[in-house]
Amino acid sequence: MKTGSRQTAPPPRGGRSLLLATVFFTNLLSLACQVLWLRKISYLFGSTAFVFSTVLSIFLLGLAVGALWGGKVADRTGRPWRRLGWLQILLGAWVAASLPIFDQGRSLFLAVAPQDLAPLPAALGKLAVVLVCMLAPTVAIGAVFPLAVRLAGREPGRLGSDLSLIYGLDTLGAAVGSLLAGFFFVPQCGLSASTWILGVGAIDLGVFILLRKREGRTVGRRERKTRRETAPAELDVVAATAPSPARQRIVLVTFFFSGAAALLLESGWNRFFALLGGTHVFSTATVLAGFLGGTGLGSLLMARFLNRIRDLYATAACLFAAVALCGMAVFRSAEPFSRAYFRIFHWSEGYNPFQLSICAVILGIVLLATLAMGALFPLVTRLATRAGSERGRAAGRAFFVNTLGGAAGALLAELVVLPAWGFSGLMAVTAAIYTLAATVFLALSPRSPGRLRWVPAAAVASLLAGAAVLSPAVLPFSPPFHALYYHGLRLGNWRDFAAEVKSMQVVAERQGFYGQVAVVRLGQDLLLKHNGKTDASTAVKDNRTQLLLGHLPLLFHSNARRVLNIGLGGGFTLRAVEHHREPQEIVVVELDPQVVEAARRQFAPFNDHALDDPRVRVVTNDGRNFLDGTSEKFDVITSEPSNIWVAGSSGLFTQELYRSAARRLNENGILCQWVPLYEMKRNDFRMMIHTIHTVFPTVTFWQVGTDVIVLASLQPFNVELPQVVTKLRSPALAADFTSVGLTMRGVIDLMNSPAARPDQVDAYLGHVDALNLDDRPVLEFNTARNLFDIAKSTQ
Repeated sequence: MKTGSRQTAPPPRGGRSLLLATVFFTNLLSLACQVLWLRKISYLFGSTAFVFSTVLSIFLLGLAVGALWGGKVADRTGRPWRRLGWLQILLGAWVAASLPIFDQGRSLFLAVAPQDLAPLPAALGKLAVVLVCMLAPTVAIGAVFPLAVRLAGREPGRLGSDLSLIYGLDTLGAAVGSLLAGFFFVPQCGLSASTWILGVGAIDLGVFILLRKREGRTVGRRERKTRRETAPAELDVVAATAPSPARQRIVLVTFFFSGAAALLLESGWNRFFALLGGTHVFSTATVLAGFLGGTGLGSLLMARFLNRIRDLYATAACLFAAVALCGMAVFRSAEPFSRAYFRIFHWSEGYNPFQLSICAVILGIVLLATLAMGALFPLVTRLATRAGSERGRAAGRAFFVNTLGGAAGALLAELVVLPAWGFSGLMAVTAAIYTLAATVFLALSPRSPGRLRWVPAAAVASLLAGAAVLSPAVLPFSPPFHALYYHGLRLGNWRDFAAEVKSMQVVAERQGFYGQVAVVRLGQDLLLKHNGKTDASTAVKDNRTQLLLGHLPLLFHSNARRVLNIGLGGGFTLRAVEHHREPQEIVVVELDPQVVEAARRQFAPFNDHALDDPRVRVVTNDGRNFLDGTSEKFDVITSEPSNIWVAGSSGLFTQELYRSAARRLNENGILCQWVPLYEMKRNDFRMMIHTIHTVFPTVTFWQVGTDVIVLASLQPFNVELPQVVTKLRSPALAADFTSVGLTMRGVIDLMNSPAARPDQVDAYLGHVDALNLDDRPVLEFNTARNLFDIAKSTQ
């Protein structure tokens, strides 16, 4: 049937370009806000696995609900442009005000929730706060997709290509947003300015769209008339692939599970590359950008072929099998990625080109798998559409089902699959889901006389056989445990790095809620590695700092009854605290239970079985969140979190943290802070000391090798030499100091000769006025850059 005479008039000039730009910008805003909101919520509720999974799952849930609602609205409204404009305005207003909204939600939670609330009710309360704060904007973002599909074209039979184009721009915009957030918004603008920039941009875009609303109404009237005229023709166009209700349900259920598998893979890839490239914001941004960029390109490529494919079911089956194969292949890319990493390091003249090049490599590695994922969405949506007149509703329904599956996959990956079964379990689960999906779609492929059904079946079987060979069921998989970015760049080349890895013996390794914890033996030393980076060791050079972080504040304090130790590590600082007689209660706050287990088992002989002391109470929590939420007070707080550039740690080095610590100190209380001097330039270190000094009038510090130990107090230190001498006569203290080459006289000399006494700190700081803040965590990005610069300077 010819339909040319029944086509509607084309959209107003520039309307299609404006629509595509709106789709791209909305999803750029979407992923940029996800990164910004995750950082804000981590500051408020702690950098924990539950917080991360909650943000991601609620974000995806909001997108799913928005797509379902938007799909229904899109096919009913006569003014889709006007709806789109108001969605942008409301979205922009919420984004601009989002950070104060989160602050108010947390204040309400702290006011209502008891301090001793059990973990499960506390977690549910936090989830409720995040849900209320994030649901409205994410629903608005999700609703844009089906509205855009409705507006993208009026020609019958173009549903497939329109879907591919819109979904491709949707995901490419999200990829750009992820990169912008990681490389520009957070480090250069800060959280507040970034949300204002994005919010005002969305409002301006919405106003611009509404200025064309009169034109939009005309289009709406034309479209209603055209829809009545062209419905039979468009129905004919999709009749060849229109599914029955039962088949449609099978398609959508399978699409739900494949969405879950996609997020399982993304979560696994994120951890995999973080183990190699470092657990900083750039790693997360690059993996996410690669995942979304490949998905977007896959959808755009499908736009060229979708309307010409005869057997959509068989094609989908081949794509599902391709994702299974390439998903397994990504996990086998550690060596080629590492070799490329060192080559890029030697070629790169600057830090930003280096990180962007690494992003390009990650994109190349995951491209095949994500291309197939991207191609699947418009194809499956086309299969789930029973009539061309329901293009908006069908797009929204498919987006809802797939994204809802993604939300479930994100939760399962971080809270169940990786902690329980590790990478091998995750690989097995995703391979099984995609194998099942390929089998289901191959079975749904219609039987036609004369067709060579064995061709797609053979293709699917070959791809799945390749996936099986690469799966851990056939080829055992061992995850990386030695980070390229932190340890590899110091060595400077692949050969030395590979030799160092070969010389290490893995004593224990496990995936947990917060990443990988590995205990590794290197020569005579035992190393505790968290996500590939050494966080504690039995080496003398490390042990000196670890012990002094416990001993110095207790030697300076006359009678420290209650002590808070933030960051357990190997338990060496806790051992030092316990060897003093004064503490009656010692609270240890450690985020990762696997670290506690390693300190209790493998490191127990070296930390003097510190966790068995009856005075010790272990709290599994983020140190920042514990300080903000507790009403307890302490005489000494000693803090040794992970490095500043590590994701989740920068909030333990900001002015807001020091203000919270000051509120939790008793009179004459002392804060002891570890600072990694080896990752700082002079101005970075001065900024760190200035940030502490703005809260604590009394500050002094010592350089211990390449580390710095800072003591800070709201009152002047009151140290009495006879009391110190009495403490140092303890056999336990003497043994500790002897083990790191210090005598009683040496300890006293150390206490009397800091790098800067309290009365010298102001002169040392000079006119520095820069601060490290939650909103502008400058040191997080400076230290990451410094690691590259220092490694480059030694080549």
